[in-house]
Amino acid sequence: MKENRPVIIAFILLLIFLVAGIWLSNEYVAREQQRDMQNWEGRLAVIAESQKRAVEGWLNAQQTNLQALAENPLLQILLSIRQESISQTSEAERGQLGHLKNLIVATAKRSGVFADPLQINANQKTRFNEGVGITDGDGALLLATQQFPADDEHIRKAVLQARSKGRAFVYGIYRNQQQQPRLMLVVPVSAVQATPEANNYPGAVVAIINPANSLYKLLDQHWLTTETDESLLIAGDEFSTRYLSPLSGKFKIFHTVSRNNAAQAVNFARDKIGGFAQKTDYRNQQVLVTARAIDGTDWVLLQKIDAEEALREAYAHQEFLLTVFMLAVFIIGISFVAIWRHATSVRLQKTTERLTARTALLNTVGNNINDHIFLLDKENNILLGNLSLSRAVSMTVDGMIGRTLYNLFSAKAATQLIELRGLAETSGKNSRVMAIDIGETSYIYHVSVASLQGGEYSGSVLYVLHDITTIKRAQEKHNRLLEGIISTLVHAVDMHDPHCANHSERTREVAVAVAKAMGLDAERCHTLGMAAQLANLGKLNLPRELLTKMQPLNDDEQMQMHRSVLDTIDILKGLEFDGPVIDIISQKNEYLDGSGYPEGIRGDAILAESRILSVANAFVAMSSARAYRQGKSVREVLDILLAQAETRYDRQVLAALFHVAENRADWNHWQVVKQE
Repeated sequence: MKENRPVIIAFILLLIFLVAGIWLSNEYVAREQQRDMQNWEGRLAVIAESQKRAVEGWLNAQQTNLQALAENPLLQILLSIRQESISQTSEAERGQLGHLKNLIVATAKRSGVFADPLQINANQKTRFNEGVGITDGDGALLLATQQFPADDEHIRKAVLQARSKGRAFVYGIYRNQQQQPRLMLVVPVSAVQATPEANNYPGAVVAIINPANSLYKLLDQHWLTTETDESLLIAGDEFSTRYLSPLSGKFKIFHTVSRNNAAQAVNFARDKIGGFAQKTDYRNQQVLVTARAIDGTDWVLLQKIDAEEALREAYAHQEFLLTVFMLAVFIIGISFVAIWRHATSVRLQKTTERLTARTALLNTVGNNINDHIFLLDKENNILLGNLSLSRAVSMTVDGMIGRTLYNLFSAKAATQLIELRGLAETSGKNSRVMAIDIGETSYIYHVSVASLQGGEYSGSVLYVLHDITTIKRAQEKHNRLLEGIISTLVHAVDMHDPHCANHSERTREVAVAVAKAMGLDAERCHTLGMAAQLANLGKLNLPRELLTKMQPLNDDEQMQMHRSVLDTIDILKGLEFDGPVIDIISQKNEYLDGSGYPEGIRGDAILAESRILSVANAFVAMSSARAYRQGKSVREVLDILLAQAETRYDRQVLAALFHVAENRADWNHWQVVKQE
């Protein structure tokens, strides 16, 4: 029994090790999955917030357009003095009604969400069923655009609700008589003189919109390079929840889900606005979901992605980690048994010889490496150091052992190295670039720290100092030279085109500010700023009298201005940049609808940085003063740019510019012409 005791103890220890290893592996996998879920929570939240702002901005734009018509004095007067149908008009009123008809048509065109009447054939009337109309206070239709439904119970309900609320009202998305989705917006028209006894809202402006042509397109923007992400609008009552926007697969709009099913993503979205969870969607698929309420409506924006796709890499990574951990546990267990069974004196002797040889090899390698390598004990005394370090501090290898860092380096450098040890042990950050003085000379090192967790040196810390002084100084010299060249080129452009002095620098300032607001990293912002400064370099090939001309340019002069973009590319094509500077410049005059130049590319084919530079260039050009004119105000320029969203300029870039411009009062001074 005593002879078998070591065997029993060995197997008990092995079993404990195996159980502990499996438990630790599962714990690590669970934490990895939780971290991935948190990452997706943040990503879906960002997308949901952006989609919420897009939908609310679209609704506000439509309500503002209708409100302008509702506040028209002519409409208010006519509705205030008439209670019968506008079709029963006197001869004196026909001119006013004609003018009112034109206002309604103009309002419909300005909204940009209705089908062009000139493109609608007679037999397509019921298919469109949309437009802008005027009703009396009870919802009876008085005057409307072509294709507006003549008799619809939804209109009467919506008008009565808008009157009771006394403000613009989103009736919501409903199914019309042709089983098509329609969105109705209502703005009550105030009476000319409101009295307690009278009806203060004698009529209303009603817009019936096909959301498939406008609103749904906002939801269809793909923010992620995924296949299953969806942005959906939902609403409902205490008994059920309805989908208000298109679904994937065989499911149709207005698909309904019982309110009692708590596992459904739509019910979670209505109950937990802003929450995040893994639920089941309308296809009975597991999805990651979050939700945001759409202000001014009873809608909820549901943002989701299939859990299988979102966590696919996480599952694969976790499976790999679990396999590696289990394999490691198995190998260690087998090694444990092998070592125990073969722990004879001969094997111990061979092991000792092998370790001695490895130690000699490691010492040889360490002493022939130019990096400074040393090992600190728990009290920050040097246990080991290589030959490179000993030469640098003018000590022998044996003479360094037992000394502190303050005996080898300056007090400041020694303190920084010790702080790095603490940082590595607490947060896991184990490397840093730092300046270290050795004697009278200052060096720049990349310092790496590794904590030893086992064996004789457990609790000790290994330092590796790699000298990058030459590399850093060469890089700094290169950067200074490049910045100087760019500044010189920009100055040359400013001297050649005095009317646009400071244009390049202002464009860089605006472009970088917008890029940062959109979340571009520092490297992409730097590349964009460089492109903004060099974008007008081709103007050096243009005649100065063309650049300073006060009159409008003719077609030939316009073509010369356009060719300056290609001249810029020709000047820069022989230079090497860290980022796609030349590509950004070549696409800065391209528009989303393909009407730009020089290649006429469109949409997502245009680099994101080029879209930013295009907006920044236009903003600076319109807001900056020239010798012959004042610049426009920031608000005027923003309105002009917004009017060209989705045709010329990226709406997301414009949204970021709006946000940045609100906090940059100094940009308002660009519009003033400086007096010499």
